[in-house]
Amino acid sequence: MAEDKIKKLLLVVNPVSGKKMAKRHMMKMIDRFDEAGYSVTACCTQKNKNAYDITLSRGGNFDLIVCVGGDGTLKETVAGVMKLGKDIPLGFIPLGSTNDFAKSLGIPTDVKGAVDAIINGTPTPVDMGVFGKDSFIYVAGFGNFTAISYSANQRAKNVLGKNAYYLQAVGEFFKMKPFHAKVIADGEVFEGDYFYGAFSNSYSVGGMPVLHNMGVEFDDGLFEMVLVDMFKNPGEIAYLANSMVRKNVKNNRLVTIRHCKNVKFIFNEPTPFTLDGEYGGAFTEIDASCIHNAVRIMLHKSDWVELSKDSAPNAEDEKEPAEVK
Repeated sequence: MAEDKIKKLLLVVNPVSGKKMAKRHMMKMIDRFDEAGYSVTACCTQKNKNAYDITLSRGGNFDLIVCVGGDGTLKETVAGVMKLGKDIPLGFIPLGSTNDFAKSLGIPTDVKGAVDAIINGTPTPVDMGVFGKDSFIYVAGFGNFTAISYSANQRAKNVLGKNAYYLQAVGEFFKMKPFHAKVIADGEVFEGDYFYGAFSNSYSVGGMPVLHNMGVEFDDGLFEMVLVDMFKNPGEIAYLANSMVRKNVKNNRLVTIRHCKNVKFIFNEPTPFTLDGEYGGAFTEIDASCIHNAVRIMLHKSDWVELSKDSAPNAEDEKEPAEVK
């Protein structure tokens, strides 16, 4: 029996995530990993960045590190693994409000499915991002509505899930303003007034399907720069919303997308960013880049999530509403 226990697993748990589901399901997770031959050490986070501290101080002696929580907890855990400089595979049990990154990777969002995917999965290389001196997993963004992800009340998120973000967005709708920026993506220069901007590696952000059908890959050494022009009238809002609902922004004239490795953002005044749903600081100038195959994540499928055929654009989707012209 001793030989069955040679694999050591560090379970990093955010006990308040997922309507506190992590705490309720922790023993079931441990039992299932134990059945699969892992010797489990579980640690619960107590404060912000505690997942990073736990991973950095204890993770180096384990064969597998499993993070339980939302995107913020995963961000901290990934940062700890990258700082360790060891090739230790990561597992992720997503219990956040939107789980954008997990859904893009095809990781199940139910506890049992996620645990089984880790046990039966393969360590798969995945790109990560660097923003200034910080690392991030899938999005560094600025502009309207980006503050919602970190300003929404935790209690509301536990009760309402991603609906807490939508409710807060209603209050922010009439506060929309343009953000003037100069953005340099692998040497190509863009400048204008933007509604939203990001350097990301996910099909969706904040639960919204922004980059479906745009060639997003998670191990190609490239992230996606996304710039959305500031709206000039209500028709343009409807025009973009229609493209997003149909999972097709490819030919939307308000949206600029580039697949790139490095991006520089330049502003006239300090502009706040969100990093994976958490506040990332305010900057007048900041560099971001992609680190190719920075970590390995346990994925059950050998390929990334395949988009369904009905999400492919058709000619009708490409048309801009007449009132916008």
